[in-house]
Amino acid sequence: MKSNSETGHYKNVVNLNALKVFAEGLGAEYTPQKDSLKLPNLITFVNEATTLHNAVRDQINTVSLSVDSRQLVFENVKPLSTKVINTMGSTNVLPKTIEDAKFINAKIQGTRIKKKPDGEKLEEEAKSNSVSRQSYDSIYENFKSLNNLMQQDGNYNPVEIDVNVAGLTTKESEMLAANQNITTQTNDLSNKRILRNNRFYVGDISLIAVASGIKKYIRGKYGVSSPQFTQIKSLAFKDLGIK
Repeated sequence: MKSNSETGHYKNVVNLNALKVFAEGLGAEYTPQKDSLKLPNLITFVNEATTLHNAVRDQINTVSLSVDSRQLVFENVKPLSTKVINTMGSTNVLPKTIEDAKFINAKIQGTRIKKKPDGEKLEEEAKSNSVSRQSYDSIYENFKSLNNLMQQDGNYNPVEIDVNVAGLTTKESEMLAANQNITTQTNDLSNKRILRNNRFYVGDISLIAVASGIKKYIRGKYGVSSPQFTQIKSLAFKDLGIK
């Protein structure tokens, strides 16, 4: 199972860099046969692994900021919907429309919004039928229905910008954009994690395989009790890929 924490992945990168520094310190004595273990390729791999890790870390921050932005968009939706209901009483809206609007507003008021605790679980939640995601989608759909009801009635024409049809339509568009942005950003996060995990944990030239190969090479060349192997044997690498 994939770890929800990014700490383990980062530790693998740090320890791979430590192996690179160790290999550089050996100088001309570092002569592994396999191309993937040779110093030029190792240097390139450390840079690549760092870039892949940073891409995931930065995207987690992007998703977290997107969640915060969406909360700002949605935070006044419930009081705004109630304000629409109160405003309807001073318009020529049909009684049946008011009744239907109150029913929609009740669904908006009853939907629970729950903020994500952190950025690292956002990808998994975006893929699931979570309470949090259902809340935002549900509020948007019900708010859209409320706005559409006002438009179809044709008698709802307040002058106040925030509660008239034009204002409600603008708000509806903002809500949809905020929800779609979360979907886009979490999908990007998922793709970046796939790229990282494939490079770190899959195949004969993955991070795990290269690190293991270097440690085996040093152990074979200098011996288990050698100061050289002692210098790197505590560097641990965990396979955090999908099992």
